[in-house]
Amino acid sequence: MARLINALGIQGIGEVTAVDLAEHFHDLDQLSQASADALQEIEGIGPNIAQGIVDWFARESNQKLLEKFKAAGVWPTQQARRAEGYQPFAGLVFVVTGTLPTLSREAAKSYIESRGGRVTDSVSKNTNYVVVGESAGSKLEKARQLGITLLDEAGLMRLGGESA
Repeated sequence: MARLINALGIQGIGEVTAVDLAEHFHDLDQLSQASADALQEIEGIGPNIAQGIVDWFARESNQKLLEKFKAAGVWPTQQARRAEGYQPFAGLVFVVTGTLPTLSREAAKSYIESRGGRVTDSVSKNTNYVVVGESAGSKLEKARQLGITLLDEAGLMRLGGESA
């Protein structure tokens, strides 16, 4: 469901916010009926983005698009995330930058999310760890400026409870 929300092209909604929306709303019907106030209850969604979401779902052309999706059977629902198992990264925010030795960026993201962490694309004061690979650029510099803990791939694995 998060991928579809991201693909809708709603202004201000990227991959991370799409995941947050999918976790908060059971399906697109719920999301389409959400008020701006209800949307702002989700961390990271302010008044402008909330209004942008409401406006997107109010447009007739977008309603027709959603009807076509539904008629074609493209109407995913979000299942609640399982809180089972070892979640060493629960509540932590990561950024991955550069080329890691053995993990692709997508594999690193899956590894972090499967252990309860969240991966964002930009470094901010809310970032807990930046996973740094070869040829890291401006994200590494910003992390250093903000004093954020840096990890290499092996450090990420150790933090996740595995021997690297």
